[in-house]
Amino acid sequence: MRLRIAHQLSLLLAAAVVLAVLAVGGLSMWNLRSGFIDYLRQRDEEQLTRLMQLVERHAATDPSMAWIGNDPDAMRRLMDEFNGRDTSGRRPGPPPHALGGPPFGKPGRPPPPPPGGLPERVSILDAQGRWLAGAPLLAAAPRAVRAIKVNGVEVARIELREEPDPEGVDARFLQRQYTGLAVAALCTIAAALLVAFWVAGRWSRPLLALQRASRDIAQGQRNARLQPTGALEIAQLMEDVNTMTDELARLEKARRLWIAQISHELRTPLAVLRGEIESIEDGARQPTPEVMASLRDEVLQLTRLVNDLHTLSMAELGGLRCEFQPGDASAALLRVAQRFAPRAGQRGLRLDIAPAPAITACWDFGRIEQLMNNLLDNSLRYTAAPGRLVLRWRQVGQLLELTLEDTAPGVTPEQLPQLFDPLFRADAARQRRGGEPHGSGLGLSIAQAIVHAHRGRIEASASALGGLSIRVSLPLQATKTS
Repeated sequence: MRLRIAHQLSLLLAAAVVLAVLAVGGLSMWNLRSGFIDYLRQRDEEQLTRLMQLVERHAATDPSMAWIGNDPDAMRRLMDEFNGRDTSGRRPGPPPHALGGPPFGKPGRPPPPPPGGLPERVSILDAQGRWLAGAPLLAAAPRAVRAIKVNGVEVARIELREEPDPEGVDARFLQRQYTGLAVAALCTIAAALLVAFWVAGRWSRPLLALQRASRDIAQGQRNARLQPTGALEIAQLMEDVNTMTDELARLEKARRLWIAQISHELRTPLAVLRGEIESIEDGARQPTPEVMASLRDEVLQLTRLVNDLHTLSMAELGGLRCEFQPGDASAALLRVAQRFAPRAGQRGLRLDIAPAPAITACWDFGRIEQLMNNLLDNSLRYTAAPGRLVLRWRQVGQLLELTLEDTAPGVTPEQLPQLFDPLFRADAARQRRGGEPHGSGLGLSIAQAIVHAHRGRIEASASALGGLSIRVSLPLQATKTS
């Protein structure tokens, strides 16, 4: 079973927070306990040093340590003196803070005994390691040992064993800290879960809108628009979906227009053929050479249209075959242009050719000839007489740039991007001359396909001569498209 993205995001965020809280809480507890134990050790070290200094004061008057080894109450009086309590019979000595430790209590009040059960963990031994006073010796190794020296000679030593696990006030202190950390961790996890559900819902709403829009597009609805929201990447994705929807709507409109235009282009010559054949069948017309020539022209028009449609369809499917061979590009272009010069003169136009020196190129010269035929035929067909066509080309680096310009009429700026669309004709601006054979309306589309097959670029713009300017850039070493 797959979870919704909101649930997955919620679980992911919650799991990340829970792991982080548990890690931080565990580390905090470990650090608290280890820090507290370090505190106890440092306290023991300080107390042991003070006790050593106190014992050394007494040992200075009796280095044999008989003062404590032969008196069962000597250890108690020593600890009372260590704790700052003035008891009868105690040996004189400086106050504890004079021995290197802090003063205890307040004036007029005896200070409290230090925590940690020091008397129960400290033992005093003579120089040979025999027990003298304090806690009985245990098998466990002592935590700290201090030598008692008199005039630089060791006369005894003090051993302090490790304190047992915290208990009493210390244990209650640690327990309160652990409880506080646990409560803070639980509250953090609960807040994180709420925030995770809220954030996941906020992130998933734009994705749900994208899902609905995708379903609408799949069902053919092209009018739905998304309002970009959410994270930057999701908002950009929604804008891309809007762009895709607009492009699909444009392609759908172009497809319907394409079907309508093809139907119109095929219907006209078919209607003429049908009418001529029916007239011959009815005896209204005789199959004279003139009538047969007219029928042949209509058949040729249909043939050209079908061939152009096939060429364009193959190009759109990536199957426009090109056989690249090295040759002289200038000679090939000049040969095609010179073939059109007489036709231009017959139509009251002048074709000016500005040839360039020999240029070696690796092209499909058959396709390049088809390209030139379509460009020149389009320009001759839609240029009013008297007029002029200017054709020139030159080598720029590893490119050949070809420009074809003609005189009026031109096309509007809005029509320029549509000139290479199949079956598009800007008849409102560039009318065919009377008596011209009907073109297929695919010449510029096929020209664009040939240029793209050679990895080149073709574009249209307004000409300084008042008509249209077609500019083609072709790599001299064209390769097959993948």
